Amino acid sequence: MEKKEDTIEQVDVEQTIDVQTDDKDVTATADQAVEQSVVTPSEENPRKKSRWLSNIFFIVSIVLSLYLMYSFASSNDLGQEKSFVEVFSNINVTYLVLSVATVISMVLLDSLKYVVIMNATRIKTNFRIALSTSLLGKYYDNITPFSSGGQPMQIYYLHKKGIGGGESSAIICIKFAFNMMMWLTICFCLMLFNRDVLVTHIEDLSQRNLLTVAGWIGFAFNCMLPLLIFSCVVFPKITWAITRWTLNIGYKLRIVKDKEARLERGKNAVNNFVNAFVSMIKRPLHSIVLALLCIAEPFLSMLLPFFVVVAIGGPAVTPSVELMFEIMTLNVYAQMSAMIIPTPGNSGAVESAFMLALTTLSTGALFWTVFSWRFLSYYSYIIVGTCIVVYQLIKNNRRGKALSQ
Repeated sequence: MEKKEDTIEQVDVEQTIDVQTDDKDVTATADQAVEQSVVTPSEENPRKKSRWLSNIFFIVSIVLSLYLMYSFASSNDLGQEKSFVEVFSNINVTYLVLSVATVISMVLLDSLKYVVIMNATRIKTNFRIALSTSLLGKYYDNITPFSSGGQPMQIYYLHKKGIGGGESSAIICIKFAFNMMMWLTICFCLMLFNRDVLVTHIEDLSQRNLLTVAGWIGFAFNCMLPLLIFSCVVFPKITWAITRWTLNIGYKLRIVKDKEARLERGKNAVNNFVNAFVSMIKRPLHSIVLALLCIAEPFLSMLLPFFVVVAIGGPAVTPSVELMFEIMTLNVYAQMSAMIIPTPGNSGAVESAFMLALTTLSTGALFWTVFSWRFLSYYSYIIVGTCIVVYQLIKNNRRGKALSQ
């Protein structure tokens, strides 16, 4: 394994955040992430095959999503879809700049979340590491089904940079907890208090009902983890009894292996999550700043499609506060509707749902509007993340050659 660089020193062990678990529990998540990077000769070929299949699935998802976007736009615009030259010759440059600035602001705000947490946990703050952690998290979230790859790789990256297993897990758990709470709160408010927007912009009753039902199902799906953690704290015996019963059924059906080990890992993960969150609450100033950041960044992500719609629509779209909240709500419904789709970044599903919502707003430029939004909010992170991964591989190879000489 390569030598650790840019080691982050803890100022005072006694002043670090008090994560109420033992060393074995607190490093479990980081150790699992590290283990994923260690490949034995017997595992090498299956892992290579799995990576190839994952890459093929990812590429197919992207190609399919682009095809669906173009087909949906062509059918809904009745052949009146404008060409690239026509769209971008009438583009609203001010809102295009605002769109790009919004994405940059989102990255900076997300990075600042890690800075605040590191400061609260008395870990030496390093914005460059915080920025890389944020970008790598978004990259791995966007290329893995159900956005499942971001947190493990972030923990591994922080661990590799010299932060202990407990601190790495706590940083990611705290950020995830605060982010989920603020994000779900904003989504709930928009979906509840601005639900009439679907009636305004979707004429077909079946399509409207589909987006409404799928949106609330997606919202419930996202609430499952916070509710599970809450139930583990308030009703621990009942929750773990139900979990054990479910694992027993899975074990009998040969779906689950090592049920006791899975249960123990689940308990460790929940304990780390809860204790990290409680420890952060003990620092009210940091908690308030983190909460504000976790409100601002999701708010901007929901605001981004409004800027894109106005930018691509040009003179045909008149910006207003009312239109802004309408598009933000449509964005939330589209995102929630696609949550249960296991493609990387919900590719294909989220584009289709958002196109359905924007049909009346982006006539003649539906494809370019949704494509531009997805490029800024999804593809751009993949491009930047790929550059970071390639740079690290080249850097590691050079270091390995230097050490072997």
